[in-house]
Amino acid sequence: MPGKGQGMTRPDGSKKSKRGYLGPIKRDDGSVMTEYSTNVDDLNKAFGNSKFAYTDKRGVKVVDFPTLVPTLTKQEVEIMRTLPEGEPIPRTILFKAADHAAMRIQQGKSPFYQDKKRKKPKRSLIK
Repeated sequence: MPGKGQGMTRPDGSKKSKRGYLGPIKRDDGSVMTEYSTNVDDLNKAFGNSKFAYTDKRGVKVVDFPTLVPTLTKQEVEIMRTLPEGEPIPRTILFKAADHAAMRIQQGKSPFYQDKKRKKPKRSLIK
């Protein structure tokens, strides 16, 4: 289930965003999700040697990516919001998410939303 037992880091060691691409999404059980991560063998084969890959507990190089991406329709977001634990992610959503991840990886970016670093306000030297 999204969010259950999840810390603020992903299996690859990268820090999770508090926002995600679509912002926080409240599930019917009251939990909140910002990304619903998965990986797909085809994407792992294509990008397993990227800097975003890690070796899972089976010894397989994998690339995780979010399924909650900007290319989803409102209906697809609703499907993900209400997806019961253990149910497979619909193929159309997987394809959109994998395409989005591939585009970002090819650009040298993480497939995941990255929080913007806040700039500290400049202190005035004048009092």
